[in-house]
Amino acid sequence: MLEIINCILMLLFYMAVYFSFGSLVTVRIKKEKFSLTFALMIGFFLYYGIFQVLAVPCTFLKLPLNRLAALWLLLVAVVTVYGAVTCRKVWFQAFADLKRQATGQLFWMLVPVLVVMAQAVFVVMWQTDYWDATYYIGDVSLSVYTNTISLYDPLTGDMRQTFDIRHCFATYLVQDAVVCKAFGIHPLIEMKTVMGVVVTILNNLVIYNIARLFFKGDREHTGLMLVFALLLNLFTYTAYTSSSFLLLRSYEGKAVLGSVIVPAVLYVAARLYQDYQNRAYWWLLFLLCQSGCAISSSAMTLLPVEVGAFALSLALIKRDVRTFAKGVLCMIPCLVILLLYVASTKGLFIINV
Repeated sequence: MLEIINCILMLLFYMAVYFSFGSLVTVRIKKEKFSLTFALMIGFFLYYGIFQVLAVPCTFLKLPLNRLAALWLLLVAVVTVYGAVTCRKVWFQAFADLKRQATGQLFWMLVPVLVVMAQAVFVVMWQTDYWDATYYIGDVSLSVYTNTISLYDPLTGDMRQTFDIRHCFATYLVQDAVVCKAFGIHPLIEMKTVMGVVVTILNNLVIYNIARLFFKGDREHTGLMLVFALLLNLFTYTAYTSSSFLLLRSYEGKAVLGSVIVPAVLYVAARLYQDYQNRAYWWLLFLLCQSGCAISSSAMTLLPVEVGAFALSLALIKRDVRTFAKGVLCMIPCLVILLLYVASTKGLFIINV
């Protein structure tokens, strides 16, 4: 029972922090009405984007994990309090609008909640163990119990001779270790339960925002889209679909990449198609590329393909070559990390532990 309460408290912690981070960005986007779900979605990416900037230097400097945890929690506290102070009026107005809308469309407002709850139960109850689980959970466990930042090989328990460049910039697991160290949560509980449900919520948030955009805010059609997406995931979780990662391995970075980041890029691309001169959305696309690499190392190859295809198509449609150039600029975080990784495989970029 105590573990269940801890999991619920951690979920509330993550949602509150994401919301505070995201609000600082979304309230400043012109021509965009403040949205609770949009703020949560963007806050998730901003959270991991900023964490990477702090965690990577700490990793290479071989600082203790508890020091990184203290620095990060201090930063999170400052941002959360600042967001609450500066955005409180916008929040109150948004919640007031939500309450007013609930009086006439309560059922269709409850549908997203029921969908998330059903998917969360599946994720918590039926997750499976793959070889990757040994690596990921072992990496977090070793970091927590040795008070280091990914200095040990989770498969052997030996200290690394050199830093693993492929995973050094993907600080998703380091964040889990930080939370486990700070709050005393076991890595298995944090990753397989808490983060499993967090990814489930984020997946539905992204689908909700896409559906709301395509159906122009119609709550009935948006709710039906979420139900359809749930059924699609439940009946297509094979080894060849993202549903397999979402439902059976939701705490892994690849699950976030396939089920949250890639659809989020699609959403931002759709907004840019509507208004390709809005610089705010280009910055959000840059954030998705940077934070995507902070979550999954596979993003350094997949996101440039997605963003490049979109930018090229948009440039041809709008007949503006600068549009493609903006897309290339958004890809820079992915391309830089990809270059460093390739250099490390050739022995040109090696950092000894």
